[in-house]
Amino acid sequence: MSGPLEGVKVLELSMFQQGPVAGMRLGDLGADIIKIEAPSGDPARYFMRIIGAMAGLKGENYYFEHCNRNKRAMVLDMKKPEGLEVFFKLIDQVDVFVNNLSIDAPRRMGIGPDELLARNPRLIYAQASGWGRQGPDAEALSFDYTGIGRSGLMMAGGEAGSPPTYMLPGIGDEMGGLVCAWGVCAALYAREKTGKGQVVDTSLMGSVIANLGLIMAAPAILGQEFPRETRAKAGNPMYNHYRCADDKWLAIAHLQPERYWPKVLKALDLLELEKDPLFDSVETRGQNAEALVALFDEKFAQKTRDEWLAILAENSCIATPIQAPLEVVQDPQVLANDYVLERENPAVGPARTSGFPWSFSATPASYRRRAPELGEHTDEVLTEAGYSAEQIAKLREDKIVA
Repeated sequence: MSGPLEGVKVLELSMFQQGPVAGMRLGDLGADIIKIEAPSGDPARYFMRIIGAMAGLKGENYYFEHCNRNKRAMVLDMKKPEGLEVFFKLIDQVDVFVNNLSIDAPRRMGIGPDELLARNPRLIYAQASGWGRQGPDAEALSFDYTGIGRSGLMMAGGEAGSPPTYMLPGIGDEMGGLVCAWGVCAALYAREKTGKGQVVDTSLMGSVIANLGLIMAAPAILGQEFPRETRAKAGNPMYNHYRCADDKWLAIAHLQPERYWPKVLKALDLLELEKDPLFDSVETRGQNAEALVALFDEKFAQKTRDEWLAILAENSCIATPIQAPLEVVQDPQVLANDYVLERENPAVGPARTSGFPWSFSATPASYRRRAPELGEHTDEVLTEAGYSAEQIAKLREDKIVA
């Protein structure tokens, strides 16, 4: 069985993460992704050195592999007129063009949406930008860090009174890539009805704001911010996280506090608090949250996380372990749903890698090929586009392709 986007051909001109992730997700869904790189290559190919300096990680360039699986790669020098001719020939034959250049860069290169849609009216022109197509900063450069900073994520997370929360790299770009791929799918569906392509613009800023939708709805609708909480003073102590005797953490999550109040107390052997006037309603528990959290802290510190999870489950409470990333990639629930993939043939890709956020009963997503080497499929792509062996040799001799 093939993916839902089998037969869709995508030309990708992008680097680092947001654009490549958009292409990767479309590839996961079965699309044929052709990644164009300049002769110097996507800078992400050499990013493991920076990751090593920042985080001390060693080994395979997981960053490039993750962002570029399920793609074919060709090298094309688009600064030369002959390179642009090759690009235009490819554009005439594809369904989607994905890039994460700054908003005006494609126009300056002669490959803006007006030029490409004039050539191929059915083309989906997708641009994963930093700040969107409109506004005073549309042309400003951006990276993941700038996007998550300006879009509210760093000030929405963390505890009250703390500095902006330091986010691990890549979360904004990952959101941006997913939203861009989603937009492409919607535009492809619209094309089935209208026969016409269109421009799909998604941005790092817009994607992060959308993923913060509930948090952003309060200032947008009410003109008030949902406050940053402090764990020790959580307004609903039954919606909080606690440290256990083995120094591991768990979260309990009860958004129907009156229903679950006696169940949580029974699990914690604190039933004497059920009718205590300090804690006998949502309001009193909120007013005396610090004292109640302290009581819960004392209890949770008496048993291991696994012991508490078993006790909470027996009492029909809602609880889960707070896991470190290494725990997540070994979680049986994660593996059962292909959120992380375990593969049997490491020779053609990592034995374990990030998986898919969706499941299709008839047209499943798949990992079909590892990230390509620089220019690995240049000849293959050009041959499919109609170039003869002699023409390809001449392009290579003139350093148009590699």
